[in-house]
Amino acid sequence: MTDKPQGDLSFKVLNLLSKERAIYGLRNGDHERYRRHCANKIHRLRQVTHTTCGKGKVYKKPSPLTKDSIQDVRHLHFMLFSVERALTHSHQLRTLARDPKVPKETKRDQISWLRRALKLSTFFYDLSISLVSDGRLNNQTLAEISIYHLSVRAELFFEKNQFPEVLTDLAVRRNLLTVLRDAAKDSYDQALASESMDAYDPMIRFAAYKLGRTESHDIEGVVSEVDAEMMEETLPGFGKLVESLRAELGANDVEEKRKVLEDIEFAGDKVEFRSAEMVGVMLKVQDALKRLKGKTESGKGRSMKGWDKVLAVLGEAEEVAKRLVDDHEAAASTSLRSAETSKSLSFAHQYIVFLLLSHRIRRDLLLAESLRGSTPLPTDISSFKVPGGRAKLAEAVKGLGAMVKLYDTVLQSMTQLRSLAIVEERDEVRAGTQGLEDHFHATRCFLLARLHCLHPQPSYASAVQLLSRAGLLLRQARDELFSADVSLKEEIIPLSRDDLADLERQVQELDMAAKRGLFGVSVEKPLFFDTAFNYVDLPMDDLMMLAGRKASSPASGVERMTEAIGNVADKLTEVRKVVSEKGQDVMGSQSEESKSKSWLGGWFNRG
Repeated sequence: MTDKPQGDLSFKVLNLLSKERAIYGLRNGDHERYRRHCANKIHRLRQVTHTTCGKGKVYKKPSPLTKDSIQDVRHLHFMLFSVERALTHSHQLRTLARDPKVPKETKRDQISWLRRALKLSTFFYDLSISLVSDGRLNNQTLAEISIYHLSVRAELFFEKNQFPEVLTDLAVRRNLLTVLRDAAKDSYDQALASESMDAYDPMIRFAAYKLGRTESHDIEGVVSEVDAEMMEETLPGFGKLVESLRAELGANDVEEKRKVLEDIEFAGDKVEFRSAEMVGVMLKVQDALKRLKGKTESGKGRSMKGWDKVLAVLGEAEEVAKRLVDDHEAAASTSLRSAETSKSLSFAHQYIVFLLLSHRIRRDLLLAESLRGSTPLPTDISSFKVPGGRAKLAEAVKGLGAMVKLYDTVLQSMTQLRSLAIVEERDEVRAGTQGLEDHFHATRCFLLARLHCLHPQPSYASAVQLLSRAGLLLRQARDELFSADVSLKEEIIPLSRDDLADLERQVQELDMAAKRGLFGVSVEKPLFFDTAFNYVDLPMDDLMMLAGRKASSPASGVERMTEAIGNVADKLTEVRKVVSEKGQDVMGSQSEESKSKSWLGGWFNRG
């Protein structure tokens, strides 16, 4: 606030309310939380402005606020949040009153709090007019306070079923917001005005319907029927306020110097950002994309810093958009937001996700391309020998593995991108995305097959299988990308027929080389242990005759069997002899023991 003149009390009312409501729960429909926040804020503002109700048990009525006693902008904040607390209390009771079990007095209390909010806002509005006449408040702040005052008054008229007054109040309010939107200095203020318009559009439609308007859905037409005389009667000094507001903001000069969010289209459909918070982050995205484009045109676009900055800003934008969509869905049953806002929020969120995934894919492809240039691969694809020895071979294998992982990430991003509703619902986008995914999948299969061929322990069979899959994917990609029936839109990267033909040629060359390697490998017979040779005598003579060699004499087999039987007999004789000797030793020892016993021991069975 250092650039303000001395005694200037101006501030942005709509911006302050939008941030406070978004942060402290009102966007989620949590009226109780926001009401407690307003009460705490009023307490703090009373302390800093010295307008407390005294200390101790004795109540001391604070001095009333007048234009002479107001010396700080926090006095205006105090009045604003006093209105907000009463208005939020009314909204909370209105939500409770929908339950049939709640007492009937709840509806009466809700109207009572709404009347209190209108009384406070009227005092706030009158005090602002006196401050403008003294030159301590600018016309923009007065216009925003008038918009807020008309909103509160229209809600009270709506609860009383006074629909003509509702329509005129909201028509004046919408005209003031239109002036602020057209004279906004940047797209954020424009979106803030548009968001405030959308908040009360359903109330305009319902009031027009109750008044018997056949075109109640045409809000612009309904508002245009309210003439200038009725607007002047609704808000005294309306025409003068609009003229002074245009002069103060310099609407004609602002349009030339405005920091505008450029129009964005997706497959021919305009993407609207009606939320001020979303417009703020999209302005950052726009600046980051312009800087990255400038670096790319100057030859410095291969640096990862620019890409990381773009992805970080897009990630922030996606978080903001997702939070806005979730909050809108959570508060859909109790909010006045229109269905148009819900549709635009969902479409904008999906577009930001598409933008994030497409730039992530481009970044990964750039990394894979730089990695391919630094990896020592043979220039001839059909050659599987890496010059430079084992160190270069290990480096080549490591580089190919890293490229395969990068293409895994690319395919994961493509799968997420293809599942978006804005992609699936448009054939010209879906076909291009599917064809590009097949191309990336074929490239991954080609790189993995080359890794199998260059590995110290090659697997040519796996390489042939992968290359067969790559050829099928390339044919599918050609059919989807270059079909005459669909003209592709929103292409992630440019891909021509020559690119597909070049990749297909490389796949064929590597396929032929892998097949030559597969059929040229000599498979050694593994060492085989068969326990049957220990027990069965094979007919070696017959096998030798079948092999074309000279057979041994017939008696040779019998001699071998006789010799084997004789050996077994000798072994059995030796075993019997050993057993008989051991038996005799045992019998002799037993007889000696029996002789050594006494004659008395024999009688009493003692050993």
